[in-house]
Amino acid sequence: MRIRSLARILAPTDGDHRSGSASVLLVSTNRERTPQPVLPNGVACVASALASAGYDVRLLDLCFAADPVRAAHAAVRALRPDAIGVSVRNIDNSDTIALRHYTPEAVSILAALRSAAPGVPVFAGGAAFGVAPESLFRELGVDYAVAGDGERASVAVMDALAAGRPVGAIPGTVRQQDGRVVFVPPREDADLDALPRPQLARWLDIDRYQRHGATVPVQTKRGCVYKCVYCTYRNVEGWGYRLRDPGAVAAEVADLYHAAGVRHIDFVDSTFNSPPGHAVAVCEAILRQRLPIHLETTNFTPAAASDELLAIMRRAGFSSIGISAESASDPVLERLEKGFDAARVRDVAGRVERAGLRALWIFLVGGPGETEETLRETLSFAAARLQRGDAVYLTVGLRIYPGTTLHRIAIEEGTVGREDSLLTPHFYFSRGLALDATVTALRSFARAHPRFMFSADSRSWLLPQLTRLASVLRLPRPHWQYMGIFQRLARTVG
Repeated sequence: MRIRSLARILAPTDGDHRSGSASVLLVSTNRERTPQPVLPNGVACVASALASAGYDVRLLDLCFAADPVRAAHAAVRALRPDAIGVSVRNIDNSDTIALRHYTPEAVSILAALRSAAPGVPVFAGGAAFGVAPESLFRELGVDYAVAGDGERASVAVMDALAAGRPVGAIPGTVRQQDGRVVFVPPREDADLDALPRPQLARWLDIDRYQRHGATVPVQTKRGCVYKCVYCTYRNVEGWGYRLRDPGAVAAEVADLYHAAGVRHIDFVDSTFNSPPGHAVAVCEAILRQRLPIHLETTNFTPAAASDELLAIMRRAGFSSIGISAESASDPVLERLEKGFDAARVRDVAGRVERAGLRALWIFLVGGPGETEETLRETLSFAAARLQRGDAVYLTVGLRIYPGTTLHRIAIEEGTVGREDSLLTPHFYFSRGLALDATVTALRSFARAHPRFMFSADSRSWLLPQLTRLASVLRLPRPHWQYMGIFQRLARTVG
């Protein structure tokens, strides 16, 4: 690979670091672009933290690389960094019907990095390490790993490496000690506002992501207080909320608008609207910026949806939201420990519609307690919302992740073994349903309702092209509002 072409995917340092400072090459390995790519917000956070600490940082984003292994090898040979950090966002795509396992490609990229720079220390991080820190550490064969918040732990690891000290018991790290893997749990420090901002425009090609349909992510908080049995947020970000100052969130949104012309912001918190008072304060702070922007989130819980909150969200720039209901049946919601019931789901549907917001309803099928009857309840609710102009996205089966309540349930039911690392994807599907019959029923439902999509549909080769076309034509977001058109075209062609 020629250096000129490499420069297109390698973010340069800004040149203001101390002379002689240690150099770090950060590599983002996430290459999933279906139905649209995701900006690697986490690795940008780490890049900004390391740069703020005085390190000479470059970021290699492999999302659009034609040959990621070759690009990784060429970057190391060209830059000769003192250390390499690798970001792994997901273990797999959590899709039982159209499964994609990302770990093997990450292993290949790491092998290329190692071969180009033998002896250079390699550390890894990303959301995947919050899910399975020790197992993934062994699988990838890195020297150190970071789980949880990456900013402080990555700087601490680099400080030790740069000073020639052993990397000891740093909170949020994984390392080898006396022939065994040692994981020191993260502290999850509360003060997020003390961390440098991600500076996405500095590290990433935002325009290219947006041309492919991506939204630009912003977090207003980290952590979660809900106990959903399948969820990994508590493993990745910790229990409880760590809230950012609403003014700081609004300032980050303004920076993205002024520095990169970003007009579409996607709030990627575990639940944007909880706690509701903080969400209201964030919307108020954004309103004071008086920016011509559009706001989105697909992480809206029915557990906290007051009329006041919905009204100010509408005023701040939301025209639609994605609601993570997961089911519209009480037996399933209770077993999933969602924190609300089916009556609440129906009530929120009315509140959202009256507030002038369209909704993408997100459901999971096949969890504990699911039967043909509970599925009929969910599809009946979905059909009613589709008739009102909403859209529906449904996933079949629940990915079993280590340390979750679903993991315990799966062990008790004999779905997985107690010693299984779960790096190879395993899925939970209720014994009250037959998988093939369920998929057949969902395909029939989809044919009758074009704005309904279940996970297998999102893997259509045509969908990313249609999403990119919508971006190029600057069609109003969110693009899921065109799901009916996309689905008709995809089914006609494919």
